[in-house]
Amino acid sequence: MPLAETPREAAQMRWTKPFKPKAGPRYIQIADMLAESIQSGILQDGEQIPPQRALAAHLGVDLTTVTRAYAEARDRGLIASYSGRGSFILGARETMTPAGIDLTMNIPPQPANGSMAQLVSAGLEQVLQRNRIEALSPYQDEPTTRSLLQAAQGWLKPALGDLDSRGLALCSGSQAAIFAILSTHTRAGDAILCDPLTYPGLLLAARQLGLRIVAVASDADGMRPDCLEQACQESDAHLLYLNPTFHNPTAHTMPAARRQAIAEVLIKRGITLIEDDPYRYLLDDAPAPIACLTGGNNTYYLASLSKCLWPSLRTAFVLPPRGDDGQSLLNGLRASSMGCSALLLALVEQWIRSGTARELVQEIQREARARQHLARTLLSHEFQAHPTGLHLWLQLPAHWHQERFTQALEDVGVSVAGADSFSVATQGPDAVRISLGGAPDQALLGQALRKVEGLLKEDRRRGGRAFV
Repeated sequence: MPLAETPREAAQMRWTKPFKPKAGPRYIQIADMLAESIQSGILQDGEQIPPQRALAAHLGVDLTTVTRAYAEARDRGLIASYSGRGSFILGARETMTPAGIDLTMNIPPQPANGSMAQLVSAGLEQVLQRNRIEALSPYQDEPTTRSLLQAAQGWLKPALGDLDSRGLALCSGSQAAIFAILSTHTRAGDAILCDPLTYPGLLLAARQLGLRIVAVASDADGMRPDCLEQACQESDAHLLYLNPTFHNPTAHTMPAARRQAIAEVLIKRGITLIEDDPYRYLLDDAPAPIACLTGGNNTYYLASLSKCLWPSLRTAFVLPPRGDDGQSLLNGLRASSMGCSALLLALVEQWIRSGTARELVQEIQREARARQHLARTLLSHEFQAHPTGLHLWLQLPAHWHQERFTQALEDVGVSVAGADSFSVATQGPDAVRISLGGAPDQALLGQALRKVEGLLKEDRRRGGRAFV
């Protein structure tokens, strides 16, 4: 005989109904009950649903049935489950927002528990309590910058280890740093080396400055050291750009041995590396940065907060090469920007010193993991991704051209980034990057991914370019 339910458990069970005979498997009926209760408003967004054992006892079914039901509900985008915390309703959603779902921007997903707005509100309140508004009005004052950089050294310690970070600089995002470094170290006609597929912001900055972009061949481990050596000889380049952790767009992480081999070529050739590392804190066991393997020599290390915390912070830390006082970098930054918002810098420092930043990274990791699981569940076609990554890289079936595929998705309200956006060559491979953090919640992400899956299964021929 089942144990008597507590009032709280009884309230959590209010959406359940008797099973219908011959209405299909019971786990499907349970998932249907959840869906109906969400649509009718019985269950509200963010509401916790019963533990699986309690629901199994209440309905008189075995635990496996409820486990399958909750898995089905997650696949439908009805609930989100968190280890040690339970399962929560994601809420009723429109079939598709009028503007569609934009999965082109690689942004961190907001935690499913809705804590982001609360964190920002509480953080700003504490900032305003501790600072006079006049102190937050300048573009970027030296005391605020100095205090934040001290906090940032602790934030970066897990990544940089014993590397001397006293030359650390602040900038309004990695893009600003990349442009400043390129403008400082090159002139029109110079070459910069990078992967065949790379960050579009680098391509934009290099082209704006009139640089030659030279792609260095890669394999399953990332950029090939022998090809890098050859490119150094043939191009006379003295700058290399790499994004070795959660590579954008392929989602690949360069292993430690390959990083060491790349570092050896850099040291041998005297090449300066721009190591863009915005995703590191989403990966618990990321290999050491190449900057550590070169001892900081000839390496700019970039650590943005936009991908691991919140894009609106518009804050990145830049460690210039060892022995460089960073003045040329600062001049380059000041030439294009008056600096970061003092209010946002104060919020960043508040989050770092209070431990909020670390907690938020963990929340984002949990949400990213749930979204990657959803993608693995809904997409039958093979793709490259990491369990806590922000995006996936999908090689298209032979019958799809990337431009036709992205246009077909646009037609049904879903936007993804085609490979041409990342390609040094005029035409990239038939692949797309799908940024899972772009959807407001898992329910809408699930709807978007189902549309992706539907198109992947369509048997249509490429028949040439989508655009003329």
